[in-house]
Amino acid sequence: MKVLEPIITNKPSNIYIEDVLIQNNSISGDKIDGGTITNFRSDGIKDTAKNKQIIIHDGKVEIKGTIEGSDASLQTVTANAVSSPTVTSHTLKSQKLESAAIFADNVHVKEYIKVENIKYKSAEADNFDVKKSVRINLREVLWEDRLGNSVIHSALQEVGVLNKLQVGSTLSVEGHRVGINTKTPQGYFAVDQGGDQIVLDFKDGRAHMGMYTISDLDVGNGKTQITIKANGNVGIGVKQPTQALEVDGNIKYKGKTITSGATQPRQGNWQKGDICYNDDAQSGGYVGWICTRGGNPGTWAKFGLIV
Repeated sequence: MKVLEPIITNKPSNIYIEDVLIQNNSISGDKIDGGTITNFRSDGIKDTAKNKQIIIHDGKVEIKGTIEGSDASLQTVTANAVSSPTVTSHTLKSQKLESAAIFADNVHVKEYIKVENIKYKSAEADNFDVKKSVRINLREVLWEDRLGNSVIHSALQEVGVLNKLQVGSTLSVEGHRVGINTKTPQGYFAVDQGGDQIVLDFKDGRAHMGMYTISDLDVGNGKTQITIKANGNVGIGVKQPTQALEVDGNIKYKGKTITSGATQPRQGNWQKGDICYNDDAQSGGYVGWICTRGGNPGTWAKFGLIV
């Protein structure tokens, strides 16, 4: 302080800083109390604010305006809005959050999160927007319009209207067609076995049931009762029909029963006009017998002399 002695001795009424010779780094901060330092800056701080922006209390720092920086590493962040390339915090609470990367144990955001990469243990947000998909362990679980391919289990109770459904290799539903064991049903409903399909369909306003491929079709209730051959022959009680219609048993035509035998019927109820064809027809014999009066077995007469 020797450089100040002439001035202090003369006791001037005013001391101007430009009249005082002060060596660099010679004034301790302990000698400064009160007042406002304007145009303040140091090697690490530059103050260009025209109004009060930071208020420091014991255990708390108040910051007015916006915090901007390439990295922020804090124990707890509470703010109306956070915008930073990188945020690292134990607890992060904000109204809005924009950052290239977030590393936090707990994130609480009221409006939105906008971030390129986020790593967290738990997060809460009213809106969580992502550009493409949500992933877990690098596996896609959710897209904007569909579940990810890695999702194989769910507990959905309502799914709305489905346009397409594939259940393994068992069930396929697409459009108006349902396929069992096939993805390409050849009708409204088709069951496939080894490339052969039994099809239920509507064609030209008529219901249609049959085989799509060239295969036989058996119909029954536990055992085959009707056989439809690939060539169109139909067998009733006959598995290998050789005619357009082959029946094993009696038939009824316009109320008349038609049967066959080596002799006329000896038992059973018969109606007038029923016919029994001769199984052993020979020249000089008769084609068969016709019932002329109903009963059990009724009255029968030969007909059709063979000459």
